[in-house]
Amino acid sequence: MLLLKDKDQQGMAALHALGNISGKTRSENSIILNAEAEVNLRRLIYETASRSTKLTPSGLFLSVLQQDSEMRLAGYRMLSELVARPWCLMEICSKQEIINKVTDPSTETTKIGMEGRYDCCKAIHKSLTVSSRVSANPAFAGIAAKLQEAVEMGPYLIKRHVEAQPAVMTADRF
Repeated sequence: MLLLKDKDQQGMAALHALGNISGKTRSENSIILNAEAEVNLRRLIYETASRSTKLTPSGLFLSVLQQDSEMRLAGYRMLSELVARPWCLMEICSKQEIINKVTDPSTETTKIGMEGRYDCCKAIHKSLTVSSRVSANPAFAGIAAKLQEAVEMGPYLIKRHVEAQPAVMTADRF
C-alpha cells in the first residue's frame, strides 16, 4: 500500500513538473519553448505513451483525468499548458472522452478542482479558437461549442440567464 501511494505521489509530482516545463510558471507570451526543447517535449510525451498500455498521448491524458481528484488537478494543470501546442490540441480533440470529462459539471466537487477544470476548459477553448488549422475544420465545431458552453457557465457552474421563479404557497388553514 505504501509503495502504491509513493508511486501515485511520484506520478502527481511528474504531472506538476510537466506542467511547469510546459509553461505554467511562465508568462502567456513565453509558454512555447525554443524549437529544440519543443521537439524534446513532444518526443518525451509520445515515447512515454508508446511504452504505456494507452499507446497514445490522448489515451494517457484521459487516463490521468479518470484518476482521483488530486491527480485530475495535476492533469488539468498540465493540459492547460500543453494545449497551446497544435499537436497536443489535436490529441485532446481526437478523443471525445477528454472533452466530455473536462466539460462535465459533475466531475469536480471542490473549489480548487472546479477552478482547475474551468482553467483547462478555457485553455482548450482558447487554443481551439486561435488555431487556424483546427478552427477551420468543421468536425471541431461541436467540440468548440461544448467548450464555449462550459466556459460561459464559469468555474462554479452558474447557469446562464436563469430567471427568478416566484415561490407561491397557500396559507395553511385550520
